[in-house]
Amino acid sequence: MRPNFKKRLIMTMIVTTALYGVLILGSQAALNPSEAKQLSEQLEELARGIDSPYFIFINNFSLSLLMALPFAGPLIASWIIYETGRYFAAAAIMTETNSVFLVLLPIFLIYGLLEFIGYGGMVTGSIIMSYKILKRQARVEIKYYLLTLLLFSAVILAAAFIEYYIITAVQNFMGRIQNIV
Repeated sequence: MRPNFKKRLIMTMIVTTALYGVLILGSQAALNPSEAKQLSEQLEELARGIDSPYFIFINNFSLSLLMALPFAGPLIASWIIYETGRYFAAAAIMTETNSVFLVLLPIFLIYGLLEFIGYGGMVTGSIIMSYKILKRQARVEIKYYLLTLLLFSAVILAAAFIEYYIITAVQNFMGRIQNIV
C-alpha cells in the first residue's frame, strides 16, 4: 500500500510548526548573566569552526538523524530545539536584542525555514515509522522512511549552503567596514 503523501506533507508542516514553537519557548528561558555568557561563548566557539557549508550540514544532519529515530525522535528533537532556543535567549541577553526577533531572523533569511522543514520531516518520519512498527508494518514502511531521510537530508543540505553563504557575506561586509573605520 502506497503512503498518502499529502497527509505526510501536512503532518510535516504541523511538526515543523510545533518544533518552531519549542524553539520560541526555549528562547524565552530565564538565564542569569553568567549562564548567558557561557552559552554565548560556546556559540562563538562553534561559529569559529565553520569553514564550509559541509561543516554546517554535518552538524545539522547529525542532529536530524537523532530526530529521525523511531519512538525517541520527537523527544530528542524537542530537547535539541529547546536547547537551541536557549542559545537564542543567551544571544539576546548579550546583545540586548529581542529574542523573538533573533529566532525569526533565520526564517526571513530562508535557511532557517529550510532547516526546520528538514527537522520536521525527520521527526515526521520517526513518528510514522514508530506507528508502523507498532502496527507490524515496518517492512512495508522502511523504503518510504529511507526516502524521507534522503529527501529531508537534501533540504538540510540546501539550508546549510544558504546559511554558509550568508555567514560569509556578513563576515566580508564586517571586514570591509572595519577597514573603513
